[in-house]
Amino acid sequence: MVLRSRRVWGVLGAIAIELAVARAAGMTGPVPSGSDGPRVRGAAAAGLYFDYLVTIVMENKDLCDVLTYCGGFSPYLTGLADAWGIADEDRYCNVNPSLPNYLCLTGGSDFGCAGYSGDPNSNACTTAAWNAPNIVDRLESGGLTWKAYMEDMPSNCYARDSGEYAVRHNPFVYYNDIATNASRCARVVPSGNAAGALLNDLGSTTTASNYLWFTPNDCNNMHSCRESIGDTYMSVLVPKILNSTVFRTTRAALFITFDEGYRFPTYAVWVGPLVKTAYASSYGYTHYSVLATIESNWNLSPLTSNDRDAPHMGEFFLGQPSRGFRNPPPHPLPLAYVAAISGSGAVAVIVTGAILLRREKRRSSE
Repeated sequence: MVLRSRRVWGVLGAIAIELAVARAAGMTGPVPSGSDGPRVRGAAAAGLYFDYLVTIVMENKDLCDVLTYCGGFSPYLTGLADAWGIADEDRYCNVNPSLPNYLCLTGGSDFGCAGYSGDPNSNACTTAAWNAPNIVDRLESGGLTWKAYMEDMPSNCYARDSGEYAVRHNPFVYYNDIATNASRCARVVPSGNAAGALLNDLGSTTTASNYLWFTPNDCNNMHSCRESIGDTYMSVLVPKILNSTVFRTTRAALFITFDEGYRFPTYAVWVGPLVKTAYASSYGYTHYSVLATIESNWNLSPLTSNDRDAPHMGEFFLGQPSRGFRNPPPHPLPLAYVAAISGSGAVAVIVTGAILLRREKRRSSE
């Protein structure tokens, strides 16, 4: 893969995001960086890495369709990756199209659905998923709460396509013990306008579930619309999530990924108060690693041998050891760029350049 030299825009975005999050958290200084930091535990549903998890799944983009420094068109998501923790060798489930990857993330298997993205319980592979255990089973057996939010879904557990809502992007209705269970379907809900239902629930620990899943509609998730549209959407939504009561006052984490790529890695980024900042890993992860991380965090039994044997992503959290594998792409800092963001004056240019170079050296040494 030929990497072009536009990553510098991510540095600027990263700095802006770090400052914004610091202000949102009421800090007077910059967000701490590096792999060391205090471990703070909450009282309820205490996990090893986090007590609350929001997962957002976007659509159909390779890593360098997103990151501006290697040809992508998403400056906000690029800055977010630079500010927090990116797994830049995440290979989804090494399968296409969408559906099997959503099943990997929630059922620990693609169930043989390679090449298929049909409705629930509609062929041999979806029937296998229909009768399989899933992440909701594990969460509930562990005494944890959960909720899934689907943008533009007409009603709870809606199992057919409707407008920009694609049922294949809602894995929860592919499991019999969710789709036919009224109490569980009450937790697979329309997200409301601009993810209002999710944001409202994040307004309090009494309404927020431990495990929260959000699927944007097929325009905002970049499936049917340009990357720039999805990036703008995320640039509005993510700060609201990070500024929510749950993220400002508890051990919460946000994980953003894409369902699939095309022979290349996908974007996989961790964000939150206990996530390492300016951190990157080139260790090989997949969607099974997301499940492994959730299971490791809350001491849950694995669903299949896939997630049981997958490496968890604990290295992205403060106080956890790095896996020590980083193969950074080129990240040049042209003088014109440094001058542009530092303003007039030779001293300002020197100071700004030193700060940015220090960030680069830290990233490349991890």
